[in-house]
Amino acid sequence: MKPIVLPSRNTTEGVKFLQDHQFANGHVVPLYDISTTGALNQIIGHAKFVNSSYGNVYYRGVNGLYDNVMPSYMRNKKTSRTPGLNKLLNDICNDDYLSRSLKLRNYTTAKGTFDTKTKRYNKYCAEALLQHYAGKTRFIDVVDNHWVALWMGLQNFIFRGEGHNSCECQKRALWLGDYIEQFVLNPKTSIDSYLYEYIILLAMPFGPQDNDFGVIETNELVEVDLRKAIPSTFLRPHAQHALVIRKRDDQLNSRKPACFFDMASQVVAILRIRNDKASQWLGEGSLVSSENLFPSPSIDHGYNSLLKNSLFKYPFTIIKYY
Repeated sequence: MKPIVLPSRNTTEGVKFLQDHQFANGHVVPLYDISTTGALNQIIGHAKFVNSSYGNVYYRGVNGLYDNVMPSYMRNKKTSRTPGLNKLLNDICNDDYLSRSLKLRNYTTAKGTFDTKTKRYNKYCAEALLQHYAGKTRFIDVVDNHWVALWMGLQNFIFRGEGHNSCECQKRALWLGDYIEQFVLNPKTSIDSYLYEYIILLAMPFGPQDNDFGVIETNELVEVDLRKAIPSTFLRPHAQHALVIRKRDDQLNSRKPACFFDMASQVVAILRIRNDKASQWLGEGSLVSSENLFPSPSIDHGYNSLLKNSLFKYPFTIIKYY
């Protein structure tokens, strides 16, 4: 069973079909322009309704249109081999302090054998944590709160420092002078990348009834709800309504092509919203501030412990947000 892509034709007030967007893997989805909050709520509701027998629909806010939905760790790679990542995941699971902090489960049975499912789920949780705080894994970030997706798409994330281990969130706005300067410096730049943000709607299938750990695993896909998988001492994912999703590959040193992890096939529609409208809809409340969505290590105690841990080295350095 595949997710149901929304139709090109849509008569909802405030929703305008712009064009079909084709990904590199050939998957085609509609791109809609959204001009009202009612239209935003209704088109998201429709995506959930038509996929109600398939699974859940999640959101990913971005500031440009791309031909893939690739995890950051797989970009510019030829194969999906991840020996460094696999070693780190094992190290996290075997570290006494981190395994206790993450409430990972013992995968050694009373007979001294391994419960392979529990061990695999522990590694999913460790990789989900790493995705959220270091940003380079086989997972991609999604949320189930479209306010948070709007906020994410409205930001420029500017990475600085050696290894790009520091990041500043800068709100994008419609300042004419900025755009004129950009087009003078980069005349081939598309105006859309400065005027709009995009929300990608991705559908993920329901899993078996016995899923736990906050993990849903099917034959092809893995989903981790960090609010269920990771204690709230790691505050950021709980503030962001955060989940991570990826293709399933249980082979430690798989030689599949890197594009195997492209999640474009799960996209059911893309929404385009002008930056000034998104900013107006969100307002200036504390719940949609960088201080809330990226809490400092003084209150995100799990984040603080990760910053102090020597396990996390380039390219898996814990990113400092400010």
